[in-house]
Amino acid sequence: MDEERRFRGQERLHKRKQYLDVYGRGRKIHCPHFVVYVLENGLDHHRLGITVSRKVGKAVVRNKVKRRLRDVFRANKPNWSVHFDIVLNVKRSAAEAVFEKLWTDFREALNRLEKESHGVSGGCRAQ
Repeated sequence: MDEERRFRGQERLHKRKQYLDVYGRGRKIHCPHFVVYVLENGLDHHRLGITVSRKVGKAVVRNKVKRRLRDVFRANKPNWSVHFDIVLNVKRSAAEAVFEKLWTDFREALNRLEKESHGVSGGCRAQ
């Protein structure tokens, strides 16, 4: 597997405190199938955390959504000099979404983050 496409343990958020820090101090970007929270982390890599509540579906469905979103993250890791902790709060609609739509939403959120604009950009909006 290509080294850039791997999802190493150091690229995950593991602790509750890490999630709470991103929620509390991070920037929020709304997308149709998830809400993205981002916070600069000062590391040499991005880290990802995904939360999927039981409202999304049973365990099989929640795990499928998480697998898809991890794959989207692996394929779209931005190559920026500033690195972020990224938390995705999945909405119910993600369970029925096609993979390409999840991909598009994530790319739009990254573009929104990169531009730091406050106008409307595709299907995602920042707060």
